[in-house]
Amino acid sequence: MENRERLVILTTPSRGDGVRLHVERAVDTHGKKMDLLMKQLPHMETAIETLRDGTGDILAMSAFDWEHFDTSTLSIAGLLSRKEPTWVLVADDKPEYLENEAVVVCDHELLRRQMRRMRPDVVLKTSAAIASDVGDSEMFESLESGEHWSWLESQRKKGVIDGFIAPRSIHSDYRFKGRRHTLGLQRDTSEQNRERFIPPPLHGFTLLVTRQGFHPSKIQEMLDPSAYLAYRLESAMMESLDDDLRPITGIFVEQRKISTILKKARENEDEVVLNALTDPDKPTKKSLRPGPRVEMMIETLNPSGTVTAACERMVVTEDSHVGMVNLLREFIHLITIMTSDHEATKRKIPGMPDAFSDASPKLLDFDEN
Repeated sequence: MENRERLVILTTPSRGDGVRLHVERAVDTHGKKMDLLMKQLPHMETAIETLRDGTGDILAMSAFDWEHFDTSTLSIAGLLSRKEPTWVLVADDKPEYLENEAVVVCDHELLRRQMRRMRPDVVLKTSAAIASDVGDSEMFESLESGEHWSWLESQRKKGVIDGFIAPRSIHSDYRFKGRRHTLGLQRDTSEQNRERFIPPPLHGFTLLVTRQGFHPSKIQEMLDPSAYLAYRLESAMMESLDDDLRPITGIFVEQRKISTILKKARENEDEVVLNALTDPDKPTKKSLRPGPRVEMMIETLNPSGTVTAACERMVVTEDSHVGMVNLLREFIHLITIMTSDHEATKRKIPGMPDAFSDASPKLLDFDEN
């Protein structure tokens, strides 16, 4: 240990993104083989300047911090293994078992639409609306952003609301007494009847940021290449979307072992996935192309949650960029078709009802009343 270079990892107090706890656990784990020292600073701006000044070697931050703060002259050395990015419902009951017209608080528009898709009867309100209902608007506005969650939990305990939807990292940081119900991807066969919630992009990532010129090989044991790949693809997909689509689009990218995918596909008898894994050059032998797969999902919904536009793609790792480009092309084309009015045509298509040729309004309306 005496011959190893000491690396100072900078962090900030918990900010509800899971980074503080994530990097602390990483230091505890890898500090047994590496000389690591974690130093906490009060603010992200201070931490960035400390890193630039050379007092620290590595700064842990979320993907949103990387975009929000001035990170010029800095670079991303790599990422820790990704934490679960799905959101959760904090309530006594699972979402499907909530009472009719239960009041649920959610401030993220994508999750609001996904929740309406699953439970159209649920009354969805914003946290500001609930504060207004109970006459606490002025007090609520004076709270720090992190204190809003504790206030919502107090309203749940009082029975003012039946639950609220939050990022998983928020629940982990605050440890609410209310039960946590994952709004997940529903890969388990026991959850096939539950609606899938593709999460907002870029949650669960912990970036390890350094000054330019730092050699990532110094912390190679801490880095997860698959998380870095997922981060790059999700970032590129989000940046390719129009500004009005970003807040209402779920994106999820994950590199998975082929054995894991096969097991789930066989359990679910998913022929589409099984055929996608088959090597097209050896169709008769049903031979599988070797190596892990990169799974990509993207979806958006209309305000009422009654119509969903979604695309998925699974590719080998070396084809991930091309696969991402093709997936985006398909998604944008799908939205274009679904948001266009269907004009009447005199052509009759065999096998389709006569009404198919009639004029009809667009299927996906982002501006519906």
